[in-house]
Amino acid sequence: MTQTLPETAPLSPTTPGAANPKAVALLLKRADGLERRAQQKETPSYVGMNMTRKRSKDAGSRAEDAFRLRRIQRAYRAVASGLEEGTLPAVLVRVTDPRLIELLVHLGPDHAHSLATVCLANEELGALRSHRPHSLVLESVEALPVSYGWLRELLPEQVNGVLTILRELAPLKPFEHITVNCQRFVSDAKTWKASHACGLTTPALVEEAAAALRALAESRVDPARARRDRVAALERDLVGYRTSGFWPTPAPLATHLATLADLRPGLRVLEPQAGKGDLVDALLALEPELHVEVCEQNGRLREVLEAKGYRLIGDDSMALRGEWDCVVMNPPFEGLADIGHVQHAYRLLAPGGVLVAVMGNGPFFRQEQVARDFRAWLEGVDAEVNTNDPDAFKVSTTGHSTGVQTRTLRIVKPPLG
Repeated sequence: MTQTLPETAPLSPTTPGAANPKAVALLLKRADGLERRAQQKETPSYVGMNMTRKRSKDAGSRAEDAFRLRRIQRAYRAVASGLEEGTLPAVLVRVTDPRLIELLVHLGPDHAHSLATVCLANEELGALRSHRPHSLVLESVEALPVSYGWLRELLPEQVNGVLTILRELAPLKPFEHITVNCQRFVSDAKTWKASHACGLTTPALVEEAAAALRALAESRVDPARARRDRVAALERDLVGYRTSGFWPTPAPLATHLATLADLRPGLRVLEPQAGKGDLVDALLALEPELHVEVCEQNGRLREVLEAKGYRLIGDDSMALRGEWDCVVMNPPFEGLADIGHVQHAYRLLAPGGVLVAVMGNGPFFRQEQVARDFRAWLEGVDAEVNTNDPDAFKVSTTGHSTGVQTRTLRIVKPPLG
């Protein structure tokens, strides 16, 4: 297949002036065109399925794609806005080519040189010399110093000369072989010409433009989206992570517990074993005007809670003191530990407060003295106990699924008087 080659264009810079309406319109159109693609990448995958490392890796890849698309989108809109308002940094005034903007906003620290220069590899030069053995341009290229043993950095007139030779060879049958060898050169030459046309003629100018563009793009970051992305990344990192007592509350069960809590604006709510915050997520989804405080001892889980913006008040729930209007919890079940956690949480309730907890089945049938005493205590506080769906914990967004059978407990503490 014959490859289309760029025409040789003058490299002299254009005079900066008023914003080009066509350039502004094109950038805004490109930005709008990225919206659907970004939303597709941001749509949660594997909904209702247990998360595995493979699925988490795929979700992470989709998130990275979405991040790149959003960054390009912000850069397009920032340049368009700057052109209209006349506020662009001088180094970006002529940077209006969408392809160049995309390259610059994601430019790596070692890649500035490649945008300001064009190199010809030995195999590319050899392929061209085999068809143009007497070319003065190719002879001058061959005389250049070699970097890394296989690359020659071309002068501007040599770049245009090589492109001219490639156009001359394009109609010839052997050009297919040359195209394979010279695809990288043609791509680099297009980028180089775009950079030079915008006045980015040195690696230093390329780096300056890239830094300015990234700053503009970052200034348009949506804080809420950035927080969601951060939380999602931290939760993906939990896939495959095991720690004692960590069985996150699945969203359907968390919502059910939240509906039992008699929520209303202004309530002081405690989640004493918050994990990664699933119960708090459900509580705030039902009533955003709560004053929620959380406790969690695990450092990685605390990091997730902090990323969500939840107020951490300690790392040992059994050491907590104070009063809350509502306590909603999913304590550890191992060794009947949930009994002690639930009874301590009850002591933290203000008069008239509501305690809602998910517990293992053990405390409700085992014959150890602590379990029998707990069942007697439940009768004394007039607790409501209901059995949960046996598959309630079978699906987890971080892969922490279990077949353990659970029950939901609700207690209302008597009001004073």
